[in-house]
Amino acid sequence: MTTDTPADVRVTQAWSRIVEWLAEYAQPSYAALRPGACEDEITAVEEALGVSVPEELKALWRLSAGEDGVAGSGLMLGAWALMPLDAVIEVHRTRMRLQEEEGVDGTADEDALALWKPSWIPFCSLDPDDTDYGLYVDGVTGEVAQWTRFGECEREYASLPAYLELMAVSLEAPLTAAGPEKPGMVGGALVWGPPRDEEREDRWTRHLGEAPPRHPAKTLGAIRKALPGEASEEFDEQRDALDLADPEAVAAFLDHWWERAVRAQKELEDDVAAALGGNIMARPGHKLAPEYEATLPPAIRHLPPSLHDISAALRHESVRARFSQDLMDSIPPHYPALLLRWWDIARLMADPRGDRAVRAVVNGRRTPG
Repeated sequence: MTTDTPADVRVTQAWSRIVEWLAEYAQPSYAALRPGACEDEITAVEEALGVSVPEELKALWRLSAGEDGVAGSGLMLGAWALMPLDAVIEVHRTRMRLQEEEGVDGTADEDALALWKPSWIPFCSLDPDDTDYGLYVDGVTGEVAQWTRFGECEREYASLPAYLELMAVSLEAPLTAAGPEKPGMVGGALVWGPPRDEEREDRWTRHLGEAPPRHPAKTLGAIRKALPGEASEEFDEQRDALDLADPEAVAAFLDHWWERAVRAQKELEDDVAAALGGNIMARPGHKLAPEYEATLPPAIRHLPPSLHDISAALRHESVRARFSQDLMDSIPPHYPALLLRWWDIARLMADPRGDRAVRAVVNGRRTPG
């Protein structure tokens, strides 16, 4: 992807990646998307608004003209809902009417006073039925900003393509998702979170990538290997005291310690994700948009390499051994996610501070500072 790529093409490419992800991982959200709009429908929106809609927004609407919402949330990055076209018209008219009631000319250069301008085209709202808050595309600057019912407007993203590309990357490489919102699931639907309300938070499961968490086999050896060092001694004591001739006691022991081992592995995933600090990645074979590429240290601005290259970049034997073990435990369909996870770690280790953080996490210990 280069800077010469037209904005509408970038939107089409990013949205195609998003829809592909939804179809594979979040079928309820995929089913909630409305069909794309025809040219006559888009023209009708422009006539109703009295302004031209930016080409990149038209490109999005041609692919999906809104969503119906699912699991109490919109599917767009930030938990926004993609607005149906009739809602776009209603919000624009309402905001312009409020602007006129304030007696301020929204077409003038009065940003400090402007509640809304004709060139601001809404495309996301809090949910399909709540349009008091949302995102709009500025048809003049191309920027994406947030509006509130109180007339506040704040720039959020450099452009619509940048917003959708960030969403696509956050879904494809969730451990490196930038920003506070992480992709997750509620009842199989995509919900960005963690959700703020306790009821949905209890049902929310964070999405960790193409490879699910690699739970250990429910055997004594596999469970012990997956436990952090401080738990191994307690495990050994209880195992040695276990009556192996009592099937119920053995099953209860395995159940208890297997759950602890699974929790330990999930905590490791979370710690590594936190250590990565929100670096923006693309899946193997996909380049970053220039604005994201520019945020990376020069030494690591290149595509995910081969398994051999990753192993060589993990300069410490203890970390390399963990990578080798993950590779042995994985199966070919999981390789893309494994490559992403470990190439992120290798890139982070190019920074001495990241090097120390990753080694501390992988080795199961913390270091001060």
